[in-house]
Amino acid sequence: MSNGIEPKHLPKATGPFVPGMIDVSTDYGEEGLLMRLYYPTNEKKNDPKQWMTWLPENSYLRGLANVTAIPYYFLRSAIWWYENLTLTGHYYIPSLYGKKIRTDDKLKCIIISHGLGSCRFLYSAVCYDLASYGYLVICLEHKDRSACFTYYYATKEDAQKDKKTEIHFKHVPLGKNHYTERNQQIKIKANECSKAIDFVLQLNKGTAPANVLDEVVTKYTIDFDLKDLTGKIDVDSLTIMGHSFGAATAIYTAALRSEIKQCIAMDPWMFPIKDENLHEKVKQPILFVNTYTFHLEANVKSMAKFLTIDRKDEMYTILNSTHETQTDTVFILGYWLNWFMRKIDPTIGLRINNYIILEFLNRHTLFPKNVEEQKAYLDKEKHNYMSGLTKPWA
Repeated sequence: MSNGIEPKHLPKATGPFVPGMIDVSTDYGEEGLLMRLYYPTNEKKNDPKQWMTWLPENSYLRGLANVTAIPYYFLRSAIWWYENLTLTGHYYIPSLYGKKIRTDDKLKCIIISHGLGSCRFLYSAVCYDLASYGYLVICLEHKDRSACFTYYYATKEDAQKDKKTEIHFKHVPLGKNHYTERNQQIKIKANECSKAIDFVLQLNKGTAPANVLDEVVTKYTIDFDLKDLTGKIDVDSLTIMGHSFGAATAIYTAALRSEIKQCIAMDPWMFPIKDENLHEKVKQPILFVNTYTFHLEANVKSMAKFLTIDRKDEMYTILNSTHETQTDTVFILGYWLNWFMRKIDPTIGLRINNYIILEFLNRHTLFPKNVEEQKAYLDKEKHNYMSGLTKPWA
């Protein structure tokens, strides 16, 4: 980031506020939550000196290789490629790490659950874009072994030495126990989402836990303080959101917690909750934002149970998109699913996804107050998405 030249980065946020972000761990040991908070700041300039690399450490690269079952020699090549990329610069997240949060107005809050083999930063472009409109967005990194990699610090001394206790991704084989194991993971993930809801409620009341990660040495200047959020969160309008496995988790969590007022499911993988009859239990409105190639007939049938006149849930499909369209990887590695299909430009796909979400939130929470620009964009791109039940891919 020298000579005044911006490093390679994800698309910048489209909202009126410069976004910030901070990693938070609420306690020592495995029971503590590890999450990334994205939020608006009062900064006038999105200074690249305060940006963080998209990939915080190679352990996550190894984890992603484990998820995709890449052979070791391919993994070594991937790590070599990534390390040598530093000659021209890492990919960066255009969000100010550790800057003070804007609390001029009460913040609407969105809690996000990640998908299978993902982590807390894989949806950065979605999260900081929503934060730039004034949202506090909390992306969890789950410890049910569905994350590509995660960790915790067992003690204060471990944090000061940056000695991580690692948790690695677990492959669950297909077969008669597949549903049982995935359903058990959903319940662990939903419990962590529930703990995140409690974290927000207590934080708003003035009970701010110490951030374990404050003990870890960092090169960034940290002006962020959890205590600044006391009385500054709109706890009457909480949103739960997720992608894929995390979208199923969001729907499941909505059935458990009445504090959740609306649910956003991006490309939900319905298999782990197929026997839960959640269409009868979830009272909150659900927005489904789906991609074009992910949904097989069984998944569509599970989602169709929610699209009734009584429920009035909404569903949209981004055309010529794949499951990766709602993640950051499409900007960094390009499309790698459905190679021979014509793909939507990833920035257009991101904007459609985020603007559908913002329009939904405007209707249900009256925030953002004005979404005319987003509506105009969606009208211009109406040939790239459709409303109604997603069609099965195969």
